[in-house]
Amino acid sequence: MKARPLIDARALQAGYKEHAQRGIGRYAKSLFTAMLAQVEPGDLAFIQRRDLPDPELPPQSPRLGVGPGPQGLPGGERLVGQYWTLARAMAPAWRSGQVVHILSHADAPARLGPKTVLTCQDLIFQRMEEIYIKGRNPLAFRAARWLETRCLSRAARIIAISQCTKRDIVELYQIPAERVTVIPLAADPGLAPVSDPAARAEVLARYGLGEGGYFLYLGGIDPRKDLPTLLQALLILREQGSPAVLALAGKVERDKHYPALAQAIEQMGLAPAVKFLGFAPDHDLPALYSGAAAFAFPSLYEGFGLPPLEAMACGAPVVAVRAAAVPEVVEDAGILVPPGDPGGMARALAALWDDPELARRYRALGAKQATRFSWERAAAQTLAVYEEVAAAS
Repeated sequence: MKARPLIDARALQAGYKEHAQRGIGRYAKSLFTAMLAQVEPGDLAFIQRRDLPDPELPPQSPRLGVGPGPQGLPGGERLVGQYWTLARAMAPAWRSGQVVHILSHADAPARLGPKTVLTCQDLIFQRMEEIYIKGRNPLAFRAARWLETRCLSRAARIIAISQCTKRDIVELYQIPAERVTVIPLAADPGLAPVSDPAARAEVLARYGLGEGGYFLYLGGIDPRKDLPTLLQALLILREQGSPAVLALAGKVERDKHYPALAQAIEQMGLAPAVKFLGFAPDHDLPALYSGAAAFAFPSLYEGFGLPPLEAMACGAPVVAVRAAAVPEVVEDAGILVPPGDPGGMARALAALWDDPELARRYRALGAKQATRFSWERAAAQTLAVYEEVAAAS
């Protein structure tokens, strides 16, 4: 490459905003792996925090170490570290005209250089402010949104992970559409159907599950994910005599929303029908997806919708909500139902449970749909953005 871009790798570091085990961490890992297969390791430089474990990156790739903000100052480690300390550390790169890529606009500093690329994963806080401002300091919440707005408006180029996210950027911030490039995500290349029944059964047994006897959900449990609709759909099915179990995968027991979710399950009489699987490591996911009667995804807003794509890549039939970016990902390869409609979700899940031929058809459609998304393509498109920004005056 003509210029060595400087790319934010903090999302790979354990202890940085819990990114490493979430979507932004998966994005960073998959994107970097695909880019490093297309260029020499020395052609890319990375930003990392000096006080956290090193990210798993080639030793030949140059690093810019940045420190945390001041300890002991309210908000210092997070706010000062992100918004001012980071900007100061990157100043030499900006002065030299180096392209800098921050992988989430919410992680950007307060000041941007002239050749900064920002990835916008979503604008959930802006679209659903009434949910996320609850329990927070309203002044601090709106100050953070103002800083995000400032960053987006000053970026040389924005990468949006879906057409939905691009529309949000253009509509909410009046940013010219030509400054926003859509580069979709993809499922991890290691995700594929587990065709060996014995291998599937071994994994499922460890989680107390039986082949085809459960619906699977993987993701967060905050209000945006709308787990109540999924629970109501399960209740409808159980009242109709279905033996189906809902398996909830994810590290949710420490989530502030967990007590309310557990209470709702008890009040609905669903405790025997809901299994909390806890954190499921990547190597168990293919079997959990493959063994499910269906993957259910009731989320009301997603910047992309990676869990349904992963489910399709592993051959699980998908039932998801027709909202935000999810229809772009699922299209006609899954069953899409209206948001907040437990009856519609129950009917879709029942159809897949009762009709093996329909389930087989959606398994095949989903697996084919997943191949339309590629990290190799995403990496090539991202590298092309760097070249375009570097060449611009």
